Amino acid sequence: MNYGSLGFKCGIEIHQRLDTRKLFCNCSSSMKEEPDGEVLRKLRAVPGEMGGVDPAVLYEFLRDRRFIYKTYPNESCEVELDEEPPHEIREEAMEIALQVAKMFECEVPDEIHPMRKTVIDGSNPSGFQRTMLVGLDGELDTSEGSVGVENVCLEEESAQILNREGNTVTYGLNRLGIPLVEIGTAPDIKNPEHARKVAEKIGRMLRATGKVQRGIGTIRQDVNVSIEGGSRVEVKGLQELDVLEDTVKLEVERQVSLLEVKKELEKKEAVVRDGVFDATDVFEGSSSDFYKRIMEGKDIKAFVLEGFGGLLARKISGDKTLGKEFSEYAEAHGLGGIIHTDEDIDNYDLEDEFGDLKDRLNAGKDDVLVVAAGEEALEDAIDAVKDRAREAMEGVPEETRGSNEDGTTSYLRPLPGEARMYPETDVPPILVSTERLEKIEVPVSLEKRKELLVKEGLSEHIAEEILDSGFYSLFENLKDDLDMDVSTLANLLTVELKDVKKREGLDPEDLSEYDVRDILDAIDKGDVPKDSFGMIIKGVLEENKTVDELVKEKGSLDDGSIGNIVEKILEEKKDLLDDENAFKKLMGPVMKEVGGKANGNRVSRILKKKIDEKG
Repeated sequence: MNYGSLGFKCGIEIHQRLDTRKLFCNCSSSMKEEPDGEVLRKLRAVPGEMGGVDPAVLYEFLRDRRFIYKTYPNESCEVELDEEPPHEIREEAMEIALQVAKMFECEVPDEIHPMRKTVIDGSNPSGFQRTMLVGLDGELDTSEGSVGVENVCLEEESAQILNREGNTVTYGLNRLGIPLVEIGTAPDIKNPEHARKVAEKIGRMLRATGKVQRGIGTIRQDVNVSIEGGSRVEVKGLQELDVLEDTVKLEVERQVSLLEVKKELEKKEAVVRDGVFDATDVFEGSSSDFYKRIMEGKDIKAFVLEGFGGLLARKISGDKTLGKEFSEYAEAHGLGGIIHTDEDIDNYDLEDEFGDLKDRLNAGKDDVLVVAAGEEALEDAIDAVKDRAREAMEGVPEETRGSNEDGTTSYLRPLPGEARMYPETDVPPILVSTERLEKIEVPVSLEKRKELLVKEGLSEHIAEEILDSGFYSLFENLKDDLDMDVSTLANLLTVELKDVKKREGLDPEDLSEYDVRDILDAIDKGDVPKDSFGMIIKGVLEENKTVDELVKEKGSLDDGSIGNIVEKILEEKKDLLDDENAFKKLMGPVMKEVGGKANGNRVSRILKKKIDEKG
């Protein structure tokens, strides 16, 4: 696509957790505990400072959901439950946020005013999220020109969803309140690839602080996309950069398709027919398995979309159809979905019932019959689908959508407005003096650090790997303290740790820096062979043993002990001694017997010598 001619506009919001304790209490941010209790809440919509109720907030209120909150011994307290006022803001988190603002050359206000942002989707028991603007009007240099950084904010992370069941959602409070820095760009992004590069560069700049959390879920991207004639659509919760690029492409494809649908509906003079027909008796007694599983015992309603024929089956984004998009509106209002005549009704074994219904409603060949079955949520869901059909006649609705793994998106809620922000009354403004800002140092960029690492002897690939790992700071601290060369140290902290993750299914970033430091120190002293690095990590993470215990278990064998093992294997497999590939065939059994207690180079040297002696 020619994104310029489409009037493409795109901006990104990056949300990055900071590696500190929580923002307004002293609870841990480790998220490793099991819950020890729960509370039940319901949340209500309230007017914002100007007296209006935000449409996204009203939408969540009308869903009438119950929220269960899991509590944790050291990772949540009464602040998260809104039973106790917030404590003083965590200064360490504020310092990091100010550092990030300086990295983007933002203007920093003399006073930072915490605000309350109304959110009643259950992600905060208080019904609002505390957020504060720490920088504005910054800039990011990219390969495709300058991208404006409209704001840098410091805010609370939301609670995490643990389970959904019917009208009840269960959240964990261990994530709520972790400090989060948010960077919002201007809509200066040129194309989907540029969007990925911008997100990647911002992520690398944040990691350069050395003060952000690592791992899945610790950084998320929201992306705002529009084209000329379309509307601003916000896609939330992207975690993978490659998926971000695909998502932007598919959102543009979706908006182009919806504008084409609008033109066709105009030509057909399409109409969303008034009224809803009670079709319960039409389907009653049906022999269809689908009816018996999904519809039987429920109210069944139907309505007609005049002139929509063929359009609900049209793919508008990847493999997603317009009909699926309509169905998501029903699902968002508590219904399982809808059935419509642009589908293959034969799949439901309901041809006769739909034929009867078509006659009763006097539906033409170019009309679509929509059928829904449900109980309490039925009427609201049908109204939502009919409203979405009317919006199809207008073009692209403004809305918030959630990301899917394949790059497509799903409807979440209306796009929020400005009526959900109001001043925080429990946290005083934070004064930011010129002297304070001057003392905050901007970290060296990752690009510059990469250049320095290559000069020290690392390959470009390993330099990038160590910078992107969670152990760069440890590498910098240890490279001058240990006798091992920097390439060996960097390989252990990147390639070897990735092998552990791939081979054992364990996440090395769950290790403490102290454990990794102790393992490397033992290898450096010769107490254990380098080859035992992965096995010791596995022992710490899986067997809950200390590094000292594992070092004693896997301590290095001396040359004499290795020689005895080699002699034993050669005796057992003496038929291989005349084989021209004897060394290759014997090395495996010897290393297995050594069990990681000796370096591979030492073992191979002794094995070759013994084979030569036998020869």
